[in-house]
Amino acid sequence: FPTLRPSPLLRRCMVDALLPADCSDEHRRLAVRLSGELGQAHLFEAWPPAGQRDADKTQLLAQLATLEANYPGGLAAYIGSARALLGQAVRGENALEGWTPSVPDDGVDLQPGSPEFAAFEERGLAEAAHLAFAVPAGGLGERLRFSGG
Repeated sequence: FPTLRPSPLLRRCMVDALLPADCSDEHRRLAVRLSGELGQAHLFEAWPPAGQRDADKTQLLAQLATLEANYPGGLAAYIGSARALLGQAVRGENALEGWTPSVPDDGVDLQPGSPEFAAFEERGLAEAAHLAFAVPAGGLGERLRFSGG
């Protein structure tokens, strides 16, 4: 059987049934765009109906709107880049091939144990509470030449 895709109007109705009653027009348009044009309907599949967990929904939509506004090219570019990088990983290609790390012209070469190192470390640790780390998993580590030992 062919996969049925809802029309834009039906998709809008389906998304509206999940969104908080006080959802902004900007967030509503973004949710509809994500679920259709940008192919991210899976983001909304587990959402309960409107009126349930609305604060969580509003928080996610606000974060997505921030990403849309601040990432060069918006969410479409972000998703396109993610798909391209994932495609390279699937094909076993190195996305950093030919890239050479270097210290920027305005960078600092810190020596462990120096007062300058300690000052930067203290400042960094103060900011660490605001960091998030993502550790992608799923492989056996062979791309990193891990043999399981």
